[in-house]
Amino acid sequence: MTSAGPGPGNLQTSSQHANQLGHNALQQAHSGIKRSQQDVQTTMSGLIKAYGGKDGGAFQNLLTEWSGQVDQITARMSEMMDALQRTGLAQNRTQSEIEELITSAKSQHAQLGDAAYGALMRK
Repeated sequence: MTSAGPGPGNLQTSSQHANQLGHNALQQAHSGIKRSQQDVQTTMSGLIKAYGGKDGGAFQNLLTEWSGQVDQITARMSEMMDALQRTGLAQNRTQSEIEELITSAKSQHAQLGDAAYGALMRK
């Protein structure tokens, strides 16, 4: 079963809503990952004190490498959230600009109509 797409005039709103949902999902995932990273770092601190020798050093290097990869992933997620936010702002701006153009065109049309009516009345 296929669902119908957004109705006329709702495409912009639908796209903005999808961007917001995407941003929210990324933000929740980002927060969860950062919490997990902090938990691992806390655990790592305790384990490093307990571990000694080469295996402790190797374990510390592994967790440090993992944490660096998490930093890269969360940085990309932040970039994606920023891009979604910029897209949303651009969509709002575009929608406002289009509305202004329509209002201006309507006003010009009314002025032309008034001028034409005035010309007819003078005849």
